[in-house]
Amino acid sequence: MAEYKNIQTTLEDGVFTLTLAREHKRNAIDEQTMDELLDALQHFSTGEETIMAVLQARGKDFSAGADLDWMRNTQQMEVEAIQQQNMKLHNVFQLWYDLPVFTVANLTGNVVGGAIGLAAASDLVIAHPVAKFRFSEVSLGLIPAIIAPFVLKRTQSRFVKNAMLTAIPFTAQQAYESRLVDWVADEASAPEILNKYREALQNNEPYAVGAAKKLINDLQDNRIQGPMDVYTTRLLAEVRKSEAASKRISQFFKSVKSNHENK
Repeated sequence: MAEYKNIQTTLEDGVFTLTLAREHKRNAIDEQTMDELLDALQHFSTGEETIMAVLQARGKDFSAGADLDWMRNTQQMEVEAIQQQNMKLHNVFQLWYDLPVFTVANLTGNVVGGAIGLAAASDLVIAHPVAKFRFSEVSLGLIPAIIAPFVLKRTQSRFVKNAMLTAIPFTAQQAYESRLVDWVADEASAPEILNKYREALQNNEPYAVGAAKKLINDLQDNRIQGPMDVYTTRLLAEVRKSEAASKRISQFFKSVKSNHENK
């Protein structure tokens, strides 16, 4: 694993963990953090040993959103240069959203602005009961342009829309009721939930999980080129012919034969 300044990465028991580690700045996201996240996700290694990716943070808060000191210092940049910075953040979200494994965001403390978008790009979101959420953009004269596509994909809630327009803080329970969060769990039960999903994923073929996730994302985001039936039937044929599928099917019949012989 590469060494970074603002994030940490580990791989243990099939779980790739990406930790925001800028707690002295409440894990606020600046350009270096974006560059490190991009590097970690672009070099993410798929394989049978990796079945899940978890996003978490060190310190009290998951993230205070964008680093305002960094934004102030770069405010004099031209629109095109600022757009390039914005594109970096979008690419972080997109890479995490399309990561070919099951992704989980584990949220604690304050989850603000862009941090909500990063969580929304996850397959599963777990929040501590006292976690606090806020779309802060309009209070700063900004708009939630980069995060909105990911947030609205996850939830079509009127409550979330109004939270974006008013910057009113809301609780983990309200986030759960709005489908922004999947589980509300304390420090004792969150690991149990993670382990439940990890054990389920261990029984599945990682290549198939990645291919299924791509299929689902492509269908949801209308990214399919050409006729739908051609795309789906071809993708299934390619997966079926994969070495992973052949191995799994062979193992299944060996298991059935062994069980039959032992009766």
